[in-house]
Amino acid sequence: MKTLPEEQLSSADEDEIIEQTIRLYGRTLALVDPSRLEAWVGLGLTMTQLGVLFLLRREVGAPAGLLAERLRVTPSTLTRMVDRLVRLNLVRRQEDCDDRRLVRHYLTPEGAQSLEEMARTARAYLTEILRQFPREKLERLLEALQDLSQAAEAVEKGAWASARQESRP
Repeated sequence: MKTLPEEQLSSADEDEIIEQTIRLYGRTLALVDPSRLEAWVGLGLTMTQLGVLFLLRREVGAPAGLLAERLRVTPSTLTRMVDRLVRLNLVRRQEDCDDRRLVRHYLTPEGAQSLEEMARTARAYLTEILRQFPREKLERLLEALQDLSQAAEAVEKGAWASARQESRP
């Protein structure tokens, strides 16, 4: 695919390329994600509950306030979600040893195993897809995904910073 130098792209051209990219991204996710989504559906969790599990894998022992802030839900909504995850034995709560008012959250072995199984299934499926690419195209895809990841992190960091500033009195 030919690309024009950045200064030669009109705003309409750029908008059209962005629109095509969004449609292709959505279609690709719909084709690539079924195995992970099937595993997720098998657990009977909402997307936000699944987000709690993934967040707890990264933020071991996270308190409720941090989880609610990161997931952008109210503390009462988070409590209901975590209650269900506790009943399913995917998450456990534990009082902080230094501050009994603070409750920390941890994945149970079953919760960690569920995430690992989802990741293993998705990885195997995606590996099968990626093996269809010749090396040169695979390297181009890697570079494009690195760029997309960096841009998403920059936007998230900016959105995160502005959200924190807006919540300050």
